[in-house]
Amino acid sequence: MITKFMRSFCMTVVLFLAGAAFYAVSASAATYYVDSAGGSDANSGTDISSAWKSLDKVNAVTFQPGDTILFKRGGSWTGTLWPKGSGTSGAPIVIDQYGSGNSPFINGNGNEAAVYLYNQQYWEIKNLEITNSNGSSSRRNGIYVVNQDAGTLNHIHLIGNNVHDVYGNNVKDGNGSAGIKVRTIAGSVKSNYQDILIDGNTVGPRVDRTGIDINSDYWCRTDSGCSGTNNWYPSTNVKVSNNYVTDVGGDGIVPMATKGAIVEYNTVNGFNMRSGTVNAGIWAWNADDTIIQYNEAFNGNTTQDGQGFDIDYGQTGTIVQYNYSHDNDGGFILICQPAGAKNDGGIVRYNISQNDYARVFQLAGPTTNTQVYNNTIYLPAGSSTMPIYVNSWGGYTKSISFTNNIWMLQGAGSWQGLSNIASLQFDHNTIYGVHTAGEPADANKSTLNPMLAGAGSGGIGRVSVDGYKLVTGSPAMGTGKVISSNGGKDYWGNSVSSTAAPNRGAYNGPGIMTTSNLMINGGFEQGVLTPWYNWNTASVVSGNSRSGTYAVQLSGGPGSAEQIVNVEPGTTYTLTGYAKTANSSQPVRIGVKNYGGTEQYSVITTTDYSQGSITFTTGPSNTTATVYVYKPSGSANAYGDDLTLTKN
Repeated sequence: MITKFMRSFCMTVVLFLAGAAFYAVSASAATYYVDSAGGSDANSGTDISSAWKSLDKVNAVTFQPGDTILFKRGGSWTGTLWPKGSGTSGAPIVIDQYGSGNSPFINGNGNEAAVYLYNQQYWEIKNLEITNSNGSSSRRNGIYVVNQDAGTLNHIHLIGNNVHDVYGNNVKDGNGSAGIKVRTIAGSVKSNYQDILIDGNTVGPRVDRTGIDINSDYWCRTDSGCSGTNNWYPSTNVKVSNNYVTDVGGDGIVPMATKGAIVEYNTVNGFNMRSGTVNAGIWAWNADDTIIQYNEAFNGNTTQDGQGFDIDYGQTGTIVQYNYSHDNDGGFILICQPAGAKNDGGIVRYNISQNDYARVFQLAGPTTNTQVYNNTIYLPAGSSTMPIYVNSWGGYTKSISFTNNIWMLQGAGSWQGLSNIASLQFDHNTIYGVHTAGEPADANKSTLNPMLAGAGSGGIGRVSVDGYKLVTGSPAMGTGKVISSNGGKDYWGNSVSSTAAPNRGAYNGPGIMTTSNLMINGGFEQGVLTPWYNWNTASVVSGNSRSGTYAVQLSGGPGSAEQIVNVEPGTTYTLTGYAKTANSSQPVRIGVKNYGGTEQYSVITTTDYSQGSITFTTGPSNTTATVYVYKPSGSANAYGDDLTLTKN
């Protein structure tokens, strides 16, 4: 018989032993210091005054759960950092920094990795500056984490590191190079990761080939069009967030062989810079239920893919939402698969595409059940970008729907290949501006001006796109089609009902009032002409500005810079601007036309900036006007700056 006393005694012993065990783990955890200038490998390493010196010393130690390894700021090391050991749940091993000055600097010097882990888990690597170059390019990485035959490894957190100048090879598969790579290599034991966090890192400039790469040999399945032996074994609880990736030779961010990965709040600026093969900004491969959201991708190079985003093959249920794509050579997004593979149930919603090139949407191969809704697309005057381009990859798109999207097309190429889609639903879209060949039929299409607050005004950063909100009274408000399971919010976080008709486009708010300057880039401070249109001689120059840094230059005449602006019918406006000419006998004009009345302009002959001002009233059905700076003739340069258009 166990008495009450015995039970109490046993419980006391158990609690004591548990407490003793916890104390033993906690007591064994140590902090180690590494100082490249003032340290010595003969030291204990456990105090700032007795720091270790070299990577060799750190690499020779098997660290214990809860240990911390601190590298001194301002220090510099050459070679590979490969500390041994693993942490445990609740007691990871942490690499970080101490002191003041620049982040600890590790140069891999051409080795396979500058920072390396092999079959290790529960590690956090933070706040290091990392390069890997010895003057030539070969297979190498910045941070390289490997799982080979170790089963499921847990808790790999890579946070706040600065990885740049990794001179890697140009191989796209698992043997390729990357700034940050987490890889599973096939062997006798199926292996993967659980809990990967890659957050707040800067990758680039000059990183080849991929910026951030989560890669596995266990990718093969029917969905991928393969019949190999390494059956799909995805990593889970994967998050790639708040990273800035720039000037990468190939792809920007790619999770592969994952399930439920989240890729959010990242910026990819400049990708596919040197590869010469197909690459995109942010995409997943052989990865189910991926969410790609709140990212910005721009300056994608070449049309070998060259899109900001991609829903590629071997996956189901990828969602691309709340992203900003602009100025990518290949366009906004690629949705693709080869014959025999699978790309099913992708969703593209509440994104903004501005000034993307080649094709906004590229649809390649027999993908199925894709939904594209409530996106806002802007193409400037003079653009030849195809709004949609459909091509075969062992077959054409099988089924896709486009719903509630706004296409603000001040210029555009043709819509190509849509007749090859087996099942195309095109419903409740707004297409405003130019209407080019191949534009799809839509029983609920609107061709009315959607009254965007400042189309084309987006700059750098996801928060720069308020110009794509709708102005109060927009015909796009409340005229969309109800879509169930719509994510519940728009690009800006406004709620979206599952029962009430939404707005069209990426904005579902109540509309905004605007009485401010209706000109976009009226002071040319974006450093580019867009959304102005160059006729003959216009360009943006640094210098000769009235205010700020930039102005528009007309290199002789005839030539002009022209911008189509949104206006309200039967409404009075005032256009004000400044101009000057290098030769007073060759005047320059600031004017307005195509507004429903007689063209008006102010003539300026001064060699210093002078103001021109015009008041005009739009016609009863006119919703746009063309504002210009124009030099009729002569070889002398003329300049314009600080144009404003306000409603009286």
